[in-house]
Amino acid sequence: MAPRVTITEVTVSTEPDPRRRRRAPAASLLMTRLARASSRYLAASLEPTGIKAPEFAVLSYLSAVGPLPQGALGSGLRIDPSNLVALIDRLEAAGLVVRGRDPEDRRRHRLALTEAGAEKLGEAERAVADAEQALLEPLSRAEQVQLIGLLDRLAQHSCSHSRMGC
Repeated sequence: MAPRVTITEVTVSTEPDPRRRRRAPAASLLMTRLARASSRYLAASLEPTGIKAPEFAVLSYLSAVGPLPQGALGSGLRIDPSNLVALIDRLEAAGLVVRGRDPEDRRRHRLALTEAGAEKLGEAERAVADAEQALLEPLSRAEQVQLIGLLDRLAQHSCSHSRMGC
């Protein structure tokens, strides 16, 4: 004799379950999601320029602070020294930075942005501006300025008071 199968009707509601509360997502989770999205936008925008996000960060930092010892660059960008050397090697080989002895301490290397590096940075900044605009599109100009100010304040606080680095 064949086994008997009973089929019952199941009703699925599209209404939210009243037993579950809708909680606001944690700020850290939202920032993590936005960091991922921002990284994708940044990588895609930089691809035509031939540089990657870490190289863009180095060029931007050198442009902002001027020539400085290699160790200070690594500390400022929170890049491990073992990773920094290969990154600087690539930028130097491309003619975007120059590495020489630090006149204040001949044991240290001092890095500076070259003219070609400044031009590449300008190209990258234009490409990144378009990507940032796409990411920030839902915000008004005033909200974008406010968000950037708040993010900068959080970054300054976190980087200066945290052992976690930036």
